[in-house]
Amino acid sequence: MKQYTINGRFFAKKLSGQERFAREMMAELDKICKPGEFEIVTPEYAKDIPEYKNIKVIKYGKVKSHFWEQINLWWYLVKNKKTGVNLCTTCPLLKPDINTIHDISMTVNKQWYNNLYGRMSRIWHEFMKFTTFHFAKKVFTVSEFSKSEMIRVFKADPDKICVLGNGWQHYNRVGTDETIFERVPRLKRKEYYFAASSLTPQKNFKWLKEVAQKNPDCTFAIAGKIEGLSTANDMDKKLDNVIYLGFVSDEEMKTLMANCKAFIHPALYEGFGITPMEAMSVGAELIISNAACLPEIYGKSAHYIDPHNSDVDLDKLLSEPVESADKVLNNYSWEKFAKKFYNELMEMN
Repeated sequence: MKQYTINGRFFAKKLSGQERFAREMMAELDKICKPGEFEIVTPEYAKDIPEYKNIKVIKYGKVKSHFWEQINLWWYLVKNKKTGVNLCTTCPLLKPDINTIHDISMTVNKQWYNNLYGRMSRIWHEFMKFTTFHFAKKVFTVSEFSKSEMIRVFKADPDKICVLGNGWQHYNRVGTDETIFERVPRLKRKEYYFAASSLTPQKNFKWLKEVAQKNPDCTFAIAGKIEGLSTANDMDKKLDNVIYLGFVSDEEMKTLMANCKAFIHPALYEGFGITPMEAMSVGAELIISNAACLPEIYGKSAHYIDPHNSDVDLDKLLSEPVESADKVLNNYSWEKFAKKFYNELMEMN
């Protein structure tokens, strides 16, 4: 029987896109795998780990941050002669085994990571990816676009890369919070454009600011935190028609998505782009960038903009017909990709 050890460091990290992928894939994998085929090794300080039926959880090692993977996890794999599976890009450099690379933004967009922390992160991730593409047995990613980028930039072996994807079904577990409209009375249902994500350069909020300036009669609500690799210089909070919400809860986010005139996602670069899919799942119309993987994922079910051109008539754009969101939603599920992931691993030599 094939046996794999999952890198469970994602249980010790803040929940973002890649950690969401890992958690949802493990939940679905647990439903289809046999006892003994998979185990998850986590740092001893990891919290909120689900109880799995068929996947054993092992807490091992107290080293912090990336060093846990390079020391504790690496030693566990070597000592027990295990094959490691990594779901969130980072892996033991000396034993990459099987890795999931979601995108290579840090490599192809160096200009977005110019401060000291950004440069250090970029160098570390580039080294990690180089090791993965040259020494890993299998590489998973989440879009054909990301696969093509890996082949183009790293000369990766296309036969070694398997494309999965993300799902949206986790959003069914999120409730709503209608009190957001009481706390922010300027927000009127179906009368505002909504955008939500981090304020990193790749999310392109400069475009959103310019569109807001050119459309003073439209209201724009923006949710998101400022992260260490970016600044909010491109966001002018003094624009009368822009409501900067900062951090919002999951329940508030879902409510804002469900009640917006359209959800806007003008990203310059994405490996997948799960946030628009969450918005789509609650009925929001999408206005998204025509860059990177987004046309691949959302097909003819979204309205597209050029992320480098803010001269756009939003009302005219929304009047153009698009295909049903079901064409996208029916094609992306955690269950589907967990089954593909499982089958790929079981077929490995």
